[in-house]
Amino acid sequence: MSQNPYSQYPERSFWRKTVSHVPWTKVFEHEKGKFSLKPGDKIATAGSCFAQRIPGVLRESGFNFAEFEAPHPLMSAQRAAEYGYGQFSARYGNIYTPRQLRQLIDQAFGVIAPVFDFAPSFNGGLIDLLRPNINKHGFSSELEARLDREYHLGRVKELFATSDVFIFTLGLTESWMGETSGTVYGSHPHVVSNAALRENIIPVNFDYTDSFNDMVYIINFLHEINPALKYIFTVSPVALIATHQNNNVLLSTMYSKSVLRAVAGKLAEAWPAADYFFSYEIFNAAQSFGQFLADDLRDVNQRGVAFTMQCFKQMYLTEAPLPAAETAAAAAPAESSASLMGRDQAAAEVECDERLNELFSRPGTGT
Repeated sequence: MSQNPYSQYPERSFWRKTVSHVPWTKVFEHEKGKFSLKPGDKIATAGSCFAQRIPGVLRESGFNFAEFEAPHPLMSAQRAAEYGYGQFSARYGNIYTPRQLRQLIDQAFGVIAPVFDFAPSFNGGLIDLLRPNINKHGFSSELEARLDREYHLGRVKELFATSDVFIFTLGLTESWMGETSGTVYGSHPHVVSNAALRENIIPVNFDYTDSFNDMVYIINFLHEINPALKYIFTVSPVALIATHQNNNVLLSTMYSKSVLRAVAGKLAEAWPAADYFFSYEIFNAAQSFGQFLADDLRDVNQRGVAFTMQCFKQMYLTEAPLPAAETAAAAAPAESSASLMGRDQAAAEVECDERLNELFSRPGTGT
């Protein structure tokens, strides 16, 4: 009698044994990452709002969250937060799409010329339209803004050249693009400024081919720079706050997340040095009964964030951390800005450029 072809697979391959009648908090308890993060690894992060939860887990677990743009040691925690420090490994703000990440890397390594696109904010001062949320007070002059961006790009170059692990959370497929230049913006410039535009800004919605090809380009490019670099890809579970497509925002959300989930899965399948972490599934699978979503059914609640970060630790932080003294020495720059986030990265509320898209009532936004 021939053997059932499924008999060779473990229990985790079967719905009845893994999901049915199993508490949601137990479904993923035996999942392991493709590789472990080592205590001495220099770990960099970027992505959408949800990615801001990861640095706190790394710090609290004694691992080396790499911070390439740290605030001055004398800067207060509150002040540092107002200038965008500590959210990610560099002050790029939220990077929602693969195209945004590709654009940043190309500028940092001189593949394309740096984009200096500044405009007066509604609150006074100049803002960098490519990272509008990193300076709540605005730059005092175009020279200051330009020098800040040049320094930022240099730190981004150092980040990708020297990091051991890069954790990237894919957030959206929708974006805004300069019709002539091809420059991609996370938020439409008129959401943050009523200044005249340099060019026409058009809505874009990157499909699977666009997003996958951008990520392949990034991985291949960085392999030439830093061949040992490993990747952990996640998809943000936070829904779109607004859509520029002719769809119900819920349908646009499902399209966007489905595309990005497929891209992340294919990357993890194709590259031995890349893995996928299932934050999207934890929150959005029907079997979770929405227990980890905030009241608006869009954002995530603190309980869900805590559980997700526990799963992340289970999958990747399997080795003992460095002794306390070594950890403090290795992470001294990061520690100075760890406090600015209140050392509470598990909190559900984070800085998110996309929230600006809800300010439809602001005069002159053009939205």
